[in-house]
Amino acid sequence: MWIVFALVAAIGTAAHSFSLKLTAARGGVVVSTVAYRLVGGALLCAAVSLTGGWPPLTPGFWRAMGMVLVPEVLGMVLMALALRGGELSVIQPLSGLLPPLVMLGGFAFLGEVPTPFAAAGVAMVTLGIYCIGLRPGGSALGPIRSLAASRASWYAVGSLVAFSFATLVHKVGIAEVGPFPWGAALSLGSAAVLAAGLPWMAWREQPGLGLPARMMPWAWLVVLTGTTFAVQVAGLQLAFRLAQAGYVMAVASTSILIATALGIGFLGERSAVRTRAAGALLVTSGAALIALLG
Repeated sequence: MWIVFALVAAIGTAAHSFSLKLTAARGGVVVSTVAYRLVGGALLCAAVSLTGGWPPLTPGFWRAMGMVLVPEVLGMVLMALALRGGELSVIQPLSGLLPPLVMLGGFAFLGEVPTPFAAAGVAMVTLGIYCIGLRPGGSALGPIRSLAASRASWYAVGSLVAFSFATLVHKVGIAEVGPFPWGAALSLGSAAVLAAGLPWMAWREQPGLGLPARMMPWAWLVVLTGTTFAVQVAGLQLAFRLAQAGYVMAVASTSILIATALGIGFLGERSAVRTRAAGALLVTSGAALIALLG
């Protein structure tokens, strides 16, 4: 059953990345992120009410929340910056780095030992990510060199490192209060932490907090982004409760294939279509190997 939940998270992740790119293009990155997290948190609170209400918030819950908020906020801001400044079909496939990072963290901190098949799947994911960066007729070292010139790619990598740590803490929080309460508290808590910095940003960088001149198109995009985020969080938290964190992230990385198709089909990101599609399929195959034989 955890595979179904992880696939739901994959669909939510791809749709969330696509809609977040559109939202951040119309409004400020920070205010857009705060807004969609509030929408997602409200939806997850509704899910909590429908599934039995809030449990007692234990000391373990508060410790986990204190540990997770900084990497969660850092990760979401860096990813929003990456999606605003780079092509979706380049940025999103980098999320394939999450399975090896989370798997290593799970082994080191949670005692989750991967099987040889899972290690082979991680190798396929890594190779797929590298293939996505290749350009027809270019150097085999092209992806490595492009990191030196692409700020958006580095934002994405930094985001994934932060999210990999946050993912490990998610399992602790879920064990304390359950998946929906943890997801709702995480969404609202991260929005509150980020919102605390809005006055400083308005004074330092952008008057008006980055709100767009035309509110309605942006507001509808915020609702869409918050809804897809809630689907992503619900799928992940339910899957984390049932399986190893690395395995869940591996199956959820099938979002790469969906997001790459969205970037090519709807945003016109058609450069190096063949290498990107081949890399996305390789990442997805590696994730399937981890899920089915790990």
